[in-house]
Amino acid sequence: MTNTSDPDQHHTGTGQTLPIRFTASGRDYARLWLRNLGLTLITLGLYLPFARAHRLRFFRQHTQVDGEALDFDGDGREMLRPHLLLCAVLLLYILIAHEMPLGAALLLLAALPFWPTLMMRSLRWRLEHTRWRGRRLAFHGDAAGARAVFLPAAAPLAVLLVGQALLAGPQAEFDDGGGWLVPALVSLALLALLALLPWLHARHSRYRHANFGLSADAGAGADAGTGPAGQAERTRLDASVEPRHFYRLHGGVLAGLAGALLVNLLFATWIDTLLAAAPMLTGLLLDMMLLLALRAWLVAGTQTLLWNHTLSPHYRFACHLPLSRLLLLSLKNLLLCVLTLGLYWPHAVVATTRLRLESITLSRLPGTN
Repeated sequence: MTNTSDPDQHHTGTGQTLPIRFTASGRDYARLWLRNLGLTLITLGLYLPFARAHRLRFFRQHTQVDGEALDFDGDGREMLRPHLLLCAVLLLYILIAHEMPLGAALLLLAALPFWPTLMMRSLRWRLEHTRWRGRRLAFHGDAAGARAVFLPAAAPLAVLLVGQALLAGPQAEFDDGGGWLVPALVSLALLALLALLPWLHARHSRYRHANFGLSADAGAGADAGTGPAGQAERTRLDASVEPRHFYRLHGGVLAGLAGALLVNLLFATWIDTLLAAAPMLTGLLLDMMLLLALRAWLVAGTQTLLWNHTLSPHYRFACHLPLSRLLLLSLKNLLLCVLTLGLYWPHAVVATTRLRLESITLSRLPGTN
């Protein structure tokens, strides 16, 4: 049983709150980041799975739930073979893309069905090697479910890849008329993918949040198998979360882009004057600030929506991630990264992780050990 005298614990009508704390410092992560970056560059990317494992271990061990840190025992070897496979496909694509654009597109099409499976395996690896109080996290999704999530995008994506390859290749076949067909199909495929994007986001989010789990307590004893401490947990996403919520979030991103374009049109002279002093740097900063604002809107809205509607038999989640705090932190991180020529990046990652993690509240329901 947890010590209920801990001042960080709170009892409510819905159970006991288990505080989530992130204890890492930017200085500690900077050392790991520099080491991982150096070894990844030296090995031409082959060290990347091991760097990822070290990074996950660092963040898990600095994440405390109810005063006890998570642990991660993965070492990256399990993800080395998928990583090598992806590198081989990418290298082959780069080698043939210029001379054989259609062959490169067909290569990507052949590899695409395996992409959802690799994403599922990566998520399962991250969770099943994570422990809290001796209980392993779990992911119950399968490869078929992962492929089903992205299946609606298969046809427009195939048309887009093949169409782009045809447009990049010899143009003789379009000279005798009908040259409008392939560009039209590519445009329609791109519009279809943009229209599907919020729906795919909703499907992917439901697939993930309906398959998170926590293993049974191995140390609870045989008699605990029927009690909450001895049972495996599995989450589900409340049915009230619908694709329309994601269309609203993505619609906000489109509205922001449209607003930026409108401002550019209405105040073109003033903007040109502003950019005249340092056109490249100022324009890049303005673009990055806009992208950060849109990303903050999407991240804050998605995280709040999902974790406020994620349920499990013995635990409840809540999330309050203010957009204003995330946006201000993102802009601060951008400014300090620019002023330090990127050296502030590890500190920015730690600060953002702390804000996002500590905005989530975990509660143990009454009667749960």
